[in-house]
Amino acid sequence: MIKKLSRALILACITILATVSSSTFADGKASRATIIYDALVGKQHDVFLGWGYSVLVEHGGKRILFDTGGQYGGFAANTKKLGIDLKSLDFVVLTHRHGDHTSGMAYVLQQNPKVKIYAPLETGSFGSPTSAPVVRLASRRVAETPEDLHYFDGDKATVDSPWPGANISQIDKPVEVLPGVFLFRTVSENKGTLELNELSMAIKTSKGLAVFVGCSHPGIEKILAAAAEIDPNIYSVFGGMHLTDATDQQVANIVENFKFKWKVDHVAPGHCTGEFAQSLFTKQFGPNHEHAGVGEVISLPQ
Repeated sequence: MIKKLSRALILACITILATVSSSTFADGKASRATIIYDALVGKQHDVFLGWGYSVLVEHGGKRILFDTGGQYGGFAANTKKLGIDLKSLDFVVLTHRHGDHTSGMAYVLQQNPKVKIYAPLETGSFGSPTSAPVVRLASRRVAETPEDLHYFDGDKATVDSPWPGANISQIDKPVEVLPGVFLFRTVSENKGTLELNELSMAIKTSKGLAVFVGCSHPGIEKILAAAAEIDPNIYSVFGGMHLTDATDQQVANIVENFKFKWKVDHVAPGHCTGEFAQSLFTKQFGPNHEHAGVGEVISLPQ
């Protein structure tokens, strides 16, 4: 009799847990990240792999598209294959101007023309003014110059968005765009991407910040330092960490700092992180190193 009751009690508990779990996802309150675009294969093998990054972040009933991959067709195919509804997004984050993070934006706008887009304030990009020296050059008028070689007025020295009519807001300082969801800009001081502006996202969860990065051109630790100003408790880091061209010693130091300096509990590196870094993250984080290939759905704390 006791055995029968125990078995019935266990089955009842399992049923309750299953019901709670399914309702969490069914009511739109799931907290999870779905990898849409990357060069890393996940458990789902019938998806497009390409150089670039895109992830759908669902948290607190909100749906955020973070970057849009490196190929229009590949991004579109993956959203269809993974059942990603682009018409119900709360907003899109474009981390920086490079094509491997922005190429699917045209497809997003076909599905959702009025969607809110956040991008970094970037000279000459996303519909920004051109740089101050250009404005000064354009506004200086030299009388001896032939009439047909005068510049236009300096106040016209602007560059249109790549997507005319898109609803783009540019971020130049940390901002809480939704309760507990922050966007913040860092600037690269590194050769090859000098002065490039990049947006990252930090979401407050019950276990600390979940930080999402696009390519980490300013340096992943510079980004973590900026995130720590929002909340020093960093739980998880997702995305491209730009360690492919770092030395083995630099990579080893950064991975060690993740664990002991920044006290990160959980990592989901992808895109430009690099295979050597992935191997060290596996050694350092074990089961808390998510293998974030295309199609993987990774749970986040509420």
